[in-house]
Amino acid sequence: MCTILDNAINKGIEQGIERGITQGENLKLIMQVQKKMKKGDSITKIADDLVEDEIVISPIYKMVKEYPEDTEKDIYQRLN
Repeated sequence: MCTILDNAINKGIEQGIERGITQGENLKLIMQVQKKMKKGDSITKIADDLVEDEIVISPIYKMVKEYPEDTEKDIYQRLN
């Protein structure tokens, strides 16, 4: 019985870690897009510089453009 509970706990921990890593990667990407937008870079240039597809950058770009004063965490929450 303890093994089932231990497995469930370990699985929950692993899922939490994965979510945290994904969130961190997304926050970093948003922050990079924000910095590049402040420099006046286009979606195409940002995507090229960050080695990402424009389809990935576009929603972030639009949200940052609409809410330029938001932090990366605010933008992340708006996108999710």
